[in-house]
Amino acid sequence: MPALCGLPLPGSNGGHDHAGNGYGLSGTSTKEGRPVSRKVVVVGDGACGKTSLLNVYVKGEFPELYEPTVFENHCVDIVVDGTPIELALWDTAGQEDFDRLRSLSYADSNVVLLCFSVDQPTSLENVKSKWVDEIRHYCPGVKLALVALKCDLRSDPVVRDKLASAGMQPVEYEEGLAVAKRIRASRYLECSAKHNRGVQETFEEVSLPPFAHCLSPPPGLVLPG
Repeated sequence: MPALCGLPLPGSNGGHDHAGNGYGLSGTSTKEGRPVSRKVVVVGDGACGKTSLLNVYVKGEFPELYEPTVFENHCVDIVVDGTPIELALWDTAGQEDFDRLRSLSYADSNVVLLCFSVDQPTSLENVKSKWVDEIRHYCPGVKLALVALKCDLRSDPVVRDKLASAGMQPVEYEEGLAVAKRIRASRYLECSAKHNRGVQETFEEVSLPPFAHCLSPPPGLVLPG
């Protein structure tokens, strides 16, 4: 489990580490040896699994009951490839009632995790019809990762039967990848918070300086020109 750290206030330009040293949210360390700071905002439809993803990563706990999130943030200290990083994680509400409050979360972001659930095909449709426009409006130029959640449900027979009765099926990997290309995401990632598969890797991937500073897709993800 990553170590907890301090977190700057919403709308601020920085904060302090455990020793009281200042740091900015620009994605670079202020002094040699100081941790690199990353602000990561997690967005997507309500009930798509955003809070479960964060709870498993930060606390190592998977919540069995769904409780809608209004606004919550965490900060953790991690080391990736020998680089100390202070990772500020901002959880947001996906419901339309919280659009104005959510807009305040985008300021000074280095990375946005745009999430959808494989058992909710409409949540992937909303990536294209709603979320990308909102992200580009409030933080143009921010690095974007498309993240498929609840991937354990892709093969769940109950889920498949329920979706089939409505003429749908779980979102397949290739479908998510195609949308990632369409929206010019820097990464397409898949994970299951319930089984803790791909959770740590997701946050490590988007924390690395190469991700935060350049639009370089992983092997197999070729972005349109």
